[in-house]
Amino acid sequence: MMWTRCDRNAYAGARVITATALTLTLALAAVAQEQPSSRRERVDVLASKSDPGADDWQTEILHSHAKHQLKRLATSLSVKPSGDEATSPVSKYFTPDARIARLMPSAETVLHCDRFRVRRSINKLVPELTTPDRSLDALMDPFKPATGLRIAFKIVAVAIVDQETFTTTTLYQAFGQTADSPIQQNAEWMITWKKGVDPDHPLIHDIRLSAYHDIAAAEFRFTECTGSVITDEELWRTQLLRGGEHWYGKTDAVGQLNYLGHQGIAVGDVNGDGLDDLYVGMGTGVPNKLFIQNPDGTVRETAQASGVAWLDDTKGVLLVDIDNDGDQDLLIALGPAIVHCQNDSTGVFTPVRALRAATDASFYSLAAADYDLDGDLDIYACRYVKTRYGQSVPMPFHDANNGPPNHLLRNDGPAGFTDVTFDVGLNVNNSRFSLAAAWADYDDDGDPDIYVANDFGRNNLYRNDSGRFTDVAAVSGTEDQAAGMGVAWSDYDLDGDLDLCVSNMFSSAGQRIAYQPRFKREQSEDLRRQIQHHSLGNSLFASAGDGTFRDVGARAGVRMGRWSWGTKFVDFDNDGYDDLIVPNGFLTNELPDDL
Repeated sequence: MMWTRCDRNAYAGARVITATALTLTLALAAVAQEQPSSRRERVDVLASKSDPGADDWQTEILHSHAKHQLKRLATSLSVKPSGDEATSPVSKYFTPDARIARLMPSAETVLHCDRFRVRRSINKLVPELTTPDRSLDALMDPFKPATGLRIAFKIVAVAIVDQETFTTTTLYQAFGQTADSPIQQNAEWMITWKKGVDPDHPLIHDIRLSAYHDIAAAEFRFTECTGSVITDEELWRTQLLRGGEHWYGKTDAVGQLNYLGHQGIAVGDVNGDGLDDLYVGMGTGVPNKLFIQNPDGTVRETAQASGVAWLDDTKGVLLVDIDNDGDQDLLIALGPAIVHCQNDSTGVFTPVRALRAATDASFYSLAAADYDLDGDLDIYACRYVKTRYGQSVPMPFHDANNGPPNHLLRNDGPAGFTDVTFDVGLNVNNSRFSLAAAWADYDDDGDPDIYVANDFGRNNLYRNDSGRFTDVAAVSGTEDQAAGMGVAWSDYDLDGDLDLCVSNMFSSAGQRIAYQPRFKREQSEDLRRQIQHHSLGNSLFASAGDGTFRDVGARAGVRMGRWSWGTKFVDFDNDGYDDLIVPNGFLTNELPDDL
């Protein structure tokens, strides 16, 4: 790998579109590389499979019918009763003889403080059957009255019992704001369905409760205040309020298309006034922002005056003291280049070197640590796809090894950086579509180790032994073969050693399909398990204290983070235990309930 000094204006933006792909997406991407004569036919065949009714997967057809019925039920439950109605009409979604469990079970408080109250069910194994109207009315009672009530269902498993009956494992969530507090309910329902007269509209015959908990918040609430913090009204209105879809097709296509929002962000005190400032990467063609915090909590934007209003596709961003002069320098990933901008201690930056990779694969994230204990910070840089998404197809998607390599750049002071990836052993298992990395001395031997989250391949845990690295992910129990997107370290259980959280994609569709008996039945059971794990969601690895870990994600309740993009440990309620925040979502465009 050769690293060369580049002119500031010579950086080609990344030509990638990144997203954790479902099987259909990957198949369409592969078709894009075929000859035009066969491409159209293959695309039409694959696109037709997006309609369950056009395929022969009966469980997915049943899922589609059940999903629509649950959506209608959610709407009925959310409607405020009018006139003399005591409850919303829900009986039409149930068989006449339906008897279901108490969906609001007896619960015990497992956490209570001045900010939160959390309750969990205590009688789920002995269901008390009642009528649907009574059970659902009791379930909705805490939300009366409530504003902004939202109810959602996710079906994670479907099983056919006989020609007229099938079951679904269904996740239930409800959110609402009462006069006293916001309330959230989470539960898992085992629903038995009867096809009835109209097979497209099955009816619920039975619901059994597998798990339930609810949360009420007293004083601990977040308020969206971005607009009041930004003092430049025109900047806020014309740029920062614009979503990615606004810029799509309006900016230079040399960089990544601007509707995915993979730009970097970094927090640090750049001018030495004791207040944290914020650097924000923007989409290609829109200048990056440097927000300097004022004493009153507002911010002023100074990127142009500070020399860092880059227009290039920006992903990984770090504010760290690279040159050991006591101020925060800026490292910024612009496509296949990493630019080191030196801080003059007042928040004005000068590019002093640009490190460009020998290939066009863009850098996605940067992580800094003094791996060789020589007194300065070194940089680990993750790369994701070789060219652009859709051309760089992970093969196979659950265990890929055809991505671009990541790089460890040793800080040699005034001489710059040296790529030591091969020299220190980090070239092993180093082609797995990486999105994030985090340093930590997990084995408590005095030097930092590094964990790498890979989107389509197995993750890496590189143990540092006096500057030489060994991938111990498999033997330590942290390989986590899933859609890795974020990683964070913390002693969450306060037992004296570091634990690990990895954010992955939770896919209800993946869980429904991959656990069907017909799925990959010609393949080995080991391969089936690998693919099944890919859709399970977030992992929480608790350290055993001997260099090994066990995944307690399901027991700890962190699996279902939806389409998780990252994770951070933060003690939000100041109780001494680190909590987890997991950002999630995908291509939503503008929705009324977006912030």
